[in-house]
Amino acid sequence: MTRRKKTRTTGPLAPSKKPLEPKSKKAPATRTGPHKGHKPGSRFNVAAAKPNTTSSVKSSADPRHGSKKPIQLVDPNQVAPTPARQKLFDRAAALAELNALQSDARLQKLLAKLEADQELTPSELEYVDLRTDRFNQLAEQLGIEIDDEDEDDFDDEFADDEDDWELDEDERD
Repeated sequence: MTRRKKTRTTGPLAPSKKPLEPKSKKAPATRTGPHKGHKPGSRFNVAAAKPNTTSSVKSSADPRHGSKKPIQLVDPNQVAPTPARQKLFDRAAALAELNALQSDARLQKLLAKLEADQELTPSELEYVDLRTDRFNQLAEQLGIEIDDEDEDDFDDEFADDEDDWELDEDERD
């Protein structure tokens, strides 16, 4: 195929072009509504734009509505709260309370009943719970570790099993 050069003619199927109408040279219509923005040249003619009249004095006043009286945000009659000093930990008092709990005869009797699997009344159980909780708190504050017998029993129970794992000399061969 031979190459055909492109032309701007549309051909027989294209719509015909309408002739251009000359633009009318009418004067622009004057605006009747308010103009937006500043007048041209107002950036450089600041002094000429503001006439010296009494209205300029009013414009310097605060345009906000309402009272301009200052309001105190803090009540002057209110006393400032003093920061409470942190209670210092009294180690001697804690040790004395811990010793008192250890030597509590009623607590010792109730604990002995519990170990003997005897029934306690609800008031006795409440007394034991309160005293043991306080004892644990004091021991934790003082850094005293309490050895529970249950943990020792668990360790002793499995200590014998470790010996069973060792092979005798006869079994190694």
